[in-house]
Amino acid sequence: MNKTYHTIRAHYTWTNMRREIEEYVKRCKSCQVKKTLTPRNKAPMEITTTAEQPFEKCYLDVVGPLPVTQEGNKYILTFQDDLSKYVIATLITQQDAETVARTFVERVILTHDTPRILKTDQGTDFNSEVFKSACRILGIKKIQSIAFHP
Repeated sequence: MNKTYHTIRAHYTWTNMRREIEEYVKRCKSCQVKKTLTPRNKAPMEITTTAEQPFEKCYLDVVGPLPVTQEGNKYILTFQDDLSKYVIATLITQQDAETVARTFVERVILTHDTPRILKTDQGTDFNSEVFKSACRILGIKKIQSIAFHP
């Protein structure tokens, strides 16, 4: 109805034009048969679990590459606690498994606490044996998000 109205309005105009076009389109059998409907599929609601205590469920990600700092850093390792939303952001020089694992242990675990569950994306640094081993040794259940759906 809208497309028909806008097409006709570009060349003609009369009183009650919109209503008449709407009524015509509603009665037109060929308009109804050929009408394409855009699907209105909404993602179903998901019940998510919120942590019950700090450092129970946490998120880890790497941001970058960013412009290089004077110290040679061009990535940020970000850590966030699910319950308190406490954030730790640490500059790192490179995004490899050893650097990410070492920085995570030094800046998060040794300074604060060990998370029970750690959620990451599918980055190669998080999927490496080095990082998986560090999580296994520390008793961290590591889970990954699906690509493009954190």
